[in-house]
Amino acid sequence: VQSFVYEDHNGEVVGFLGGSARKMSVLGESIQAVFGGNLVVHPRARSGIAAPRLITTFLDQEHDLMLTDSANEITRKILGRMDFHVVPALNIHWVRPLRPSRYAVSVVTRGIDPGVARGLNFLAKPFCALADGMLERFSGSPFRQAKSALSGEEMDTETLLQCLAKFRNGYSLWTEYEKPSLEWLLNFMASRPSRGALRRIVVRAEDGKLVGWYIYYVKRGAVGEVVQIGGAAKRTKEILDHLFHDAWEQGVVGLHGVVDMRRMPDFSDKGCLFTCRGGWTIVRSKRSELIELMERGDAFLTRLDGEWALDPGD
Repeated sequence: VQSFVYEDHNGEVVGFLGGSARKMSVLGESIQAVFGGNLVVHPRARSGIAAPRLITTFLDQEHDLMLTDSANEITRKILGRMDFHVVPALNIHWVRPLRPSRYAVSVVTRGIDPGVARGLNFLAKPFCALADGMLERFSGSPFRQAKSALSGEEMDTETLLQCLAKFRNGYSLWTEYEKPSLEWLLNFMASRPSRGALRRIVVRAEDGKLVGWYIYYVKRGAVGEVVQIGGAAKRTKEILDHLFHDAWEQGVVGLHGVVDMRRMPDFSDKGCLFTCRGGWTIVRSKRSELIELMERGDAFLTRLDGEWALDPGD
């Protein structure tokens, strides 16, 4: 997929828009989808035609489906005037505090001066440790982490491909991966340390049978961003228990992710909170049935599949 730059009348580059192609399947039919990357326009050119011209040029490409999972408010409004749709089913984010006091401090200090944030975190650390320790000791507390009966182990690329093939049944739309491209993507994500260390775990039952998996970023003392969760629908709660305990052992204070709408009741039962926030997933297609199946939650699309995974997170 081509990327595009916009030059002003002086020949200076004042805007950029990139894209990445994904091979997808809808009910067994192979389709071509393209994810648009972040739209970047120099401040002095934002009131001009740079952004509309970049987007129009990008839209002139022929694809079955165009989407982005990283739109900010400005991009969302621009694309909304170009027949893109916000899909509620792909924009429900979940939050799960693991160490609630430490998590609260991380939320309060997000976005402020880094030096001030470090100072506040340092001062609050002993008080948070005491409060979180007390909450973890109560037998009925949602913050008490117990070791799961399921077993987990590091997941290689081949196993992830098996998981994706096995547990996409029941969905109408999904992303197709081949080993080289998936391996490149995972290595790229692991090489960008700003979000933390990329952790890939496959989860098995007592008899060794594969029941699910998860991928998330570990950043000790901070919030972990979850890339993907999958597996047998009837064992979602057990998979979440395993994830929460694993992240807690890794020193993560809380987890954020995008929920599969079909599994929202299980996430809710496990103490997750829900919100809609950017980056927005917005889509465009001449095939109305593709939009409809995404709107009803019939697509297995996660952060692994779009531009979010290619963002270094800086």
